[in-house]
Amino acid sequence: MSNPNLKASSLSEAVARLEACRLFEGPVKDFWQLFARTCSEIAGANGGRVIVRSEGQWRLAAAWPDPCEFAVPMTGAAFEALAGQALNEGLAASPTNAAHLPGLLLLALSTGEEKDECLFAATLVPGTREALLTAGNLLRLAADTPLLYQRQRQLERSKRELVNFSQALEVLAATNVHTRFLGVAMALVNELAVRHRCTRVSLSWRVGSYLRVQAVSGTDNFEKRMAVVQRLEAAMEEARDQDEEILWPPLPDSDAIVRDHQAYAETERVVGLLSVPVRIDGEPRGVLTLERTEAFGEFDALALRVVADQVARRLDDLRAHDRWFGARWVESARPWFSQFLGPKNTWLKVAAIVVTLFLLFSVFVPLPYRVDGSFIVRAEQLMHLPAPYDGYLGAVKVRPGDLVKAGEELVRLDTSNLLIELASAQAERQRYASEAEKAEADRKLSDMRAGRALEAQAQARVNLIRYRLDRAVMKAPFDGVVVEGDLRERLGAPVRAGDVLLKFSQLKGLYVEMRVPERDVDLIGRSKTADIAFTTRPEDNFQVRIDRLEPSAVPDREGNFFVLRGQMSGTAEWLRPGMTGVAKVEAGHRSFLWIATHRLIDFLRLRLWW
Repeated sequence: MSNPNLKASSLSEAVARLEACRLFEGPVKDFWQLFARTCSEIAGANGGRVIVRSEGQWRLAAAWPDPCEFAVPMTGAAFEALAGQALNEGLAASPTNAAHLPGLLLLALSTGEEKDECLFAATLVPGTREALLTAGNLLRLAADTPLLYQRQRQLERSKRELVNFSQALEVLAATNVHTRFLGVAMALVNELAVRHRCTRVSLSWRVGSYLRVQAVSGTDNFEKRMAVVQRLEAAMEEARDQDEEILWPPLPDSDAIVRDHQAYAETERVVGLLSVPVRIDGEPRGVLTLERTEAFGEFDALALRVVADQVARRLDDLRAHDRWFGARWVESARPWFSQFLGPKNTWLKVAAIVVTLFLLFSVFVPLPYRVDGSFIVRAEQLMHLPAPYDGYLGAVKVRPGDLVKAGEELVRLDTSNLLIELASAQAERQRYASEAEKAEADRKLSDMRAGRALEAQAQARVNLIRYRLDRAVMKAPFDGVVVEGDLRERLGAPVRAGDVLLKFSQLKGLYVEMRVPERDVDLIGRSKTADIAFTTRPEDNFQVRIDRLEPSAVPDREGNFFVLRGQMSGTAEWLRPGMTGVAKVEAGHRSFLWIATHRLIDFLRLRLWW
């Protein structure tokens, strides 16, 4: 069976083109255009259209050669009846009686969709029944071409998805080695750079309200304030704002805004640029941007989308746990506050509420206020033990901190020289006594009186030496503790009369002497208690009952101080005179605002009054 409207060469070319349609791998729009032309040439038609029923109306999918030159109307009840016949029987024709008038031929097409109603319409001249039937029998060969094209596309799509998922699994295996956010991010960008032959791959993540570059392939450290990084972040923000993949150069049917991508590509001389959002629960949290020396295609975007979806959750979890605990608390508290205050400007509202509550608390809530000072523990009785005469240290029985009983030996001076002097003085006294007796026997009254006087002088010397021997051993006058004087390293060293060798104090009757700056003395005029903490035991606090406030100030290098004397509520075995620490004297209740500002206000009053 032959078609008189076709030449043999044209028919063979049309059949070859039909075979090409079945193997076509391009986009759907180009397929239907090629299919309409091929079917028109096979049928020898003046024009052909591919129409699809959508929402109860027939819509044009493709036409050849021009949609406006179709000679037969395709509306009305007659056309609907003819279309229904074609859908039921596979082919329908509307012939004409006149040889010069075109006839209409409708061919039902198989697309693989259950509810899809698709027809190929062709007009032929002459439009006789024989011509239409002949063309229709030829077109039946092309009825399943759209179905084959769809299956071919599905097969190719399945292959690409298999490749994409295997690639995503390999990338996941490479990133799972690391347990920190930056380590996973660097492994991800480096792996993508190798697999997609990219010159650079960058990953950004949301920090606050903006995206910030976190990792760049092949670069461990980069300056975030560099102009190239800022331009890259602007391009990433463009992809996040539109929440879709952006390619540069863009695809022909793309309606995405690519202004920042174009500016970055032109400035950095990048041939191909692809940005893919990294989404968590449908919200873009980051953006992956790839750069290479050739343009990206639609399939590259699909492959990268699969990788981004697979690594998104792990990146988000690591990002949340790698931050310090304060940032994690803030991030977890934000959804809770958003429920009550709204999702917009949540933290600004929270800050306003917190500041308001803080100001009300600062003004109206009184807090206990205490004046800071220092203290020293003193004893009611503190005895200084000086050297009784010039001599040498013979023995030291105690050291500072030793507890001693009354009458216990503390220090002994060397008495060897005194004993020699005593023997010499006693011999001299005996000589003077003998001379006085001889003068008395010879009745030499003047010599006798002189001898008696010298004898008395020698006796006084003997008494002085014996007194010193008695004082050579210094003993504790009462039960107490050695406060000061470590003489163990001075054994045998000379001492002078009056040099203080030891300080000895009682353990009973200890009191606390507190020093308060002059500027705060008006605040403690009626204070009765204070708390102290020792430098040696800062973990323990002790309460002190204030007995009196000295009426006059004591000058010091840091200013004048007033002295308060008080008694501790309890005693401790480790308590010793001379211990120091920090004292806090009760000064009533004040508002937090007064506590925070009274120093400044007092300073301004002193400097600005006139």
